[in-house]
Amino acid sequence: MGRLVIWLVSCPFGVQKPPRGGRWPPEVLTPKLERLATYLADLRRHHSHRHSDIQEDLYGVERRLELLVQVAVDILADVLADRGVTVWSYRGAFELAGRAEILPADLAGRLAGVAGLGNVLVHLYEDIDYQVVADSVERALADFDEFLRVMRQRVREMGTDRMQG
Repeated sequence: MGRLVIWLVSCPFGVQKPPRGGRWPPEVLTPKLERLATYLADLRRHHSHRHSDIQEDLYGVERRLELLVQVAVDILADVLADRGVTVWSYRGAFELAGRAEILPADLAGRLAGVAGLGNVLVHLYEDIDYQVVADSVERALADFDEFLRVMRQRVREMGTDRMQG
């Protein structure tokens, strides 16, 4: 059985301060959520594919997973900045979102685990277990679908709060 080597990038994000009295308006987060939905649709083309199909388009799958993680972290960095929290790593963004109850704890934990795989599959491509990658696509689709649903609900709630406030 081959090896799958993943790495987790730890990098500071240039998080902006939230506009208008400390709340990120839905018009800032909604386009990012729509971008996430587009990346999910792109990755869905690899849904239920055999590992040989993944092997033929590994870089495409890798890039789609990476983009999903990046835009999700960007969304979370915006929301966490609203609470005075700075995100310093991809994995950390999901962990902090779970602790802050922005995401359900179980989802945050699963996405924190995906962060390394979604960030970049590196080194020893000849040793990658493509079935592991294919299985990861299935899990990523389910987890990022849930992330999208939860965050769209949060944005709706934020919009309602702004209208009432």
